[in-house]
Amino acid sequence: MTEYTPPSQKRPEGAGLPAHLLSLLASVAAYLKARLELAGLEGKDAAGYGLKAILYLVAALGLVAFGYAFLWIGLIALIASLLPTHWGWIVLAMGVLHAGVAAICVAAAAAQWKKPFFGGTLEEFRKDQEWLNQQK
Repeated sequence: MTEYTPPSQKRPEGAGLPAHLLSLLASVAAYLKARLELAGLEGKDAAGYGLKAILYLVAALGLVAFGYAFLWIGLIALIASLLPTHWGWIVLAMGVLHAGVAAICVAAAAAQWKKPFFGGTLEEFRKDQEWLNQQK
């Protein structure tokens, strides 16, 4: 088996156990330092890619929000041109429709929130506790 010895840390021949342990620790430290430097470089690259992805997602969300607003403005204008009513009433109806759908979404989220997240795990913990109590 071949040992890795950094060039700057040649082991003296005939050295005792403390010298060999110090050399081993120095080699481990040099190895870890090299790995951490590599991880730092890769982390910078990953952060750059992650930042670009986040910026693209923010831009996409902004464009979707404006697209959604323009879609509803166009739909309201189309409905207003077809119906003999003022466009303000149509906007009000669309606002009420959106508020109703939002209320339904909030109610659905609240119903999901009431369910236990780790039901199976908690049940297993309860069974384990009962078994431990029986063993005593």
